[in-house]
Order: sequence, then C-alpha cells, then structure tokens
Amino acid sequence: MDTTGDSACIKSARFRMELCFDGTAYSGWQSQINSRAVQDVLEEKISLLFAGMKIKTTGSSRTDSGVHALGFTVSFDAPDNENLPPSKIKDALNSLLPYDIRIKSLTYAESSFHARFSAISKAYTYVINTGDASPFDCKWTWRRRECRNIDAIKEALNHIVGTHDFSAFSVRGSEIDNTVRTIYSADAEFVDEYLCITLIGNGFLYKMVRCIVGAMKEVGENRMSPPDVKRILESLDRGEAPATAPPQGLFLMKVFYEEGLHEHFKLEKLPFHQAMSAQS
Repeated sequence: MDTTGDSACIKSARFRMELCFDGTAYSGWQSQINSRAVQDVLEEKISLLFAGMKIKTTGSSRTDSGVHALGFTVSFDAPDNENLPPSKIKDALNSLLPYDIRIKSLTYAESSFHARFSAISKAYTYVINTGDASPFDCKWTWRRRECRNIDAIKEALNHIVGTHDFSAFSVRGSEIDNTVRTIYSADAEFVDEYLCITLIGNGFLYKMVRCIVGAMKEVGENRMSPPDVKRILESLDRGEAPATAPPQGLFLMKVFYEEGLHEHFKLEKLPFHQAMSAQS
C-alpha cells in the first residue's frame, strides 16, 4: 500500500507483532483519557523509529486495567524501509520500551490482516494462589487459600463449555454487544500450590473471564455447587452471580488466527514463569 505525501509517494507495509506485558502499571491495552495504557507506550516508541510519524496500532483485545498478556497481537501500518526490516524494528523497540513490555516477534503481514477482526479464538489463564502469601507473586495471582476443590471446579466448568448467552458472567460496558459466545474448552489444574483456570473461546465479553473465575472461586471454596453455576448461567442475570475476580491473576495467553490451532494449546508452566522465560 502507498501513503501519498505532499511531494512523494511513501510505500508502506502492514506489520504483525506479538508482545507480552505486565499490566500492573497500565490501564489496559487501549488508550484512554487521563491514564497510561500499553498502546500509548508502544505507539510513542514506534513513532521514534519513524521520524516522529504518528503510527496507529490495533490490538487483538482491549484487556482490563491490571490484566497481563503473554501472546497479545498487534497490527499496524508503517513506512516500508529496506534498511529497517522487521527484525531491526523489533530489536530497536525492545531497547526503547520499558521492561514490563516486550516484543516477542514482528513480521510483515498481508494487507488484509487485522489483529482484532482476523482473530478466531483466544486463550486465557487465571492463577489463584492457594498457598502462603508471597511478595514475589502478588502482582500475578489472587490469593485464596481455601480454593482447593478442583474436582468441583472442573465439574462446574463443564457447564460453561459450548455456545451460551453469558449475560450472567459479564459486566455491562459502554458498548452494546451480542452476549452469546462459544467456549471451546475450560479446565483447571494445580501447578504446585497455584490453581490455574484456562478458558479458550471464540471471544469474551467485558470482564467475562473474571466473572467466571469469581464463580469458580465460590465452588472451589465449597460455597457454591457446580449445578449453581448452570443455574446462574441460565438466569442471564449478572445479579445472580458472585463478585468479579480481581484483575492481577488474569493472563491473555494466546490469540489464534487459524482454525483448530487452539486445540493444541496447553499450559506448559505458570504464566508468570513463562513470561520470564520469554523475556530472558
């Protein structure tokens, strides 16, 4: 594609980026008034590489304030300069960005590629610490010492798999949205004292994963039964569901752009350990 200036035609290209970030210090991915978002920081640094030109990025998700990502996808258009290939852009950005944002990969993409609208499915993992409090994981987990009934949680998660109206497990945002989504898989597993709940679906409503985890916490603490989750889901009433889980335990693990790829996803290690490996 070409961008026409006053005196010349500048050839531009579409780029596809995958990045990871610790969301603790940010108001989510998307730029907002009077707050600092990951998108703001990224666009500021990309602009420095292109002589101050404003480069607009598109993210695969909005992500809530305080939520983290291991495989967040971004698309953007920028001047195509043979002296500045994707590999050099990636290295230059990582030298400019703060350490809580890292570029994992950067490649050329087809002009039709869109980080949000080309996505087919997404995987999220939420981490609950059922052990002792630690200063080394408090930014990335929700400490719930009594949340240990994993068999009941697995049974409850079975009720949300499939295509449903998730009105009871979402918080109304500013946008009117179709509340029907499909969950392809939902599972829970312990990694040492950390309970990891992983959901893979074709899309997620505002705070939907955190709302579901809030209910799973109640099940795991034997305050609710698995059939209660089915009842809440069918009620379509947010008021019937427990409180939303806090943001710090949630990780966007991966965004998939090809059919069937989500079927091969497996949680290999704790998300924050995986993130540290990716940045090393």
